[in-house]
Amino acid sequence: MTKNQIVDGLLVINKSRGMTSFDVVSRVRRIIGQKKVGHAGTLDPNVDGVLVVALGKATKLIDELQTRPKSYIGEITLGFSTETEDLDGEIVDQLDIVTPFSDQKIDQAIQQLNGEITQRPPMYSAVKVNGKRLYEYARNGETVERPVRKAVIHDFKRTSGIKFIEGKQVFKFEATVSKGTYIRTLAVDAGKIIGIPATMTQLTRTMGSGFKISEARDLDFLSTLSYEEVLKQVIPIREVLKWPTKNLSENEWFAVKNGQKISSWPANDSYLQLYYQNKLKAVYQYDEIEQLWRSRYVFDNQ
Repeated sequence: MTKNQIVDGLLVINKSRGMTSFDVVSRVRRIIGQKKVGHAGTLDPNVDGVLVVALGKATKLIDELQTRPKSYIGEITLGFSTETEDLDGEIVDQLDIVTPFSDQKIDQAIQQLNGEITQRPPMYSAVKVNGKRLYEYARNGETVERPVRKAVIHDFKRTSGIKFIEGKQVFKFEATVSKGTYIRTLAVDAGKIIGIPATMTQLTRTMGSGFKISEARDLDFLSTLSYEEVLKQVIPIREVLKWPTKNLSENEWFAVKNGQKISSWPANDSYLQLYYQNKLKAVYQYDEIEQLWRSRYVFDNQ
């Protein structure tokens, strides 16, 4: 493959702190030599770890990739809170801890945040309210009612001893969460349950869209590789999808490549990966209301 051909697939990047997710996309565009590049699940500049980058036709899968759980490790500090819920913002509340909270009290607060919960997104976030992002309101000194969102916390636990330092308590944690979870807000909410302001003071994403940090590559490392060596790091689309597969007959392929709905296949509550002549062509989704299969993703109609 030459550099003027479109590359389809995923690169799993280990983003360093100080970079935005868009910075990563920009560098990958230069490394790969194509514009059609996107990412699944934004990482704030002060957060490092797994950022899944989609290339070419794999950008169609970003919505699917973002539904998969994410895992983090990090640090929570009790005793102060900031406007951004992390160290990027100004301190808005501070209360020195005189008598340290017990391990049991802190762990009970964390346990209450496991399962399905509701969260209010931080004012410094990209959520839109009335067509305007929350961080735009915050930067203008405006307040606005923030929407309540549901999230599922699959596993949130303390992973270190609790240090008591200059009127503050600090501990490490691990969390695996659903799409739409504001991981910074977990720290704030834990503090509210305990009765103390809290801040997420360090955060690393260890898994994103099913890919672990051990599978991620540094951008600086990729920059040292030849184009052919970079392509070896790209994960093909067919290796990303986990749905059942179906090999298409000639007539079925004619229907699929023309985007036709199909009612003759057995009902299923899942998606189907559709192959023709050993090539992944499309993904169909079963529509329970109409009781037929319809096109969800098209990768190749030739």
